[in-house]
Amino acid sequence: MSIRLAERSNDAWIAALRGRGDADDAVGELSAYLHRVLGRALAGRLPAGLDLPELVQESLARIVASLPSFRGDSAFSTWAAGVALRVGFTALRRRSVRDRATDPFGAVERELSDLPAPASDRPDAVAARNDLHAALSRAIATRLTERQRLAVVAELRGVPTVEIADRLGTNPNALYKLTHDARVRLRRALLDAGFGADAIRAAAKESPPCR
Repeated sequence: MSIRLAERSNDAWIAALRGRGDADDAVGELSAYLHRVLGRALAGRLPAGLDLPELVQESLARIVASLPSFRGDSAFSTWAAGVALRVGFTALRRRSVRDRATDPFGAVERELSDLPAPASDRPDAVAARNDLHAALSRAIATRLTERQRLAVVAELRGVPTVEIADRLGTNPNALYKLTHDARVRLRRALLDAGFGADAIRAAAKESPPCR
């Protein structure tokens, strides 16, 4: 199934979404497009209670409200996809915060149990930060051992070192060695993916998108 949006000029999209011209058709086409974009990007990641149609509606509202900020530097579809993905990932992060408040290590285990392979054919180029997070998530999924994944993601999520070591049946010194080796693998993976030293340092300070 194609994930592309119907051909319209940027000006035509803006006019339609502001209620001029074929507004109903434009909204319907954009809704279907955002549903495909978010469905592909969030496949396997949506927890119970987080509804894809609601995310589509929130994305539509955000896009319409943000029309004055659209400068036309890129295709409307690229910009709209970026807005929708930010809405989707923000919703996932908020849900993760609520989960961690009650059971931080359990939330990490649930995330890793459903960790999917990232999609290789993203619909449009989006923000560089999303690209970096996608590469980091891919590296965590494919370059680390199971114990390294659990330790690194728990560490990124702020789970105390003592609790991580206890759950893994190890001690803090051995845990340090485990996570150090994991970070070396992740750095190598990001270098292989074409990211520079500055981007890698930024990734070390931020957690990847929730899965």
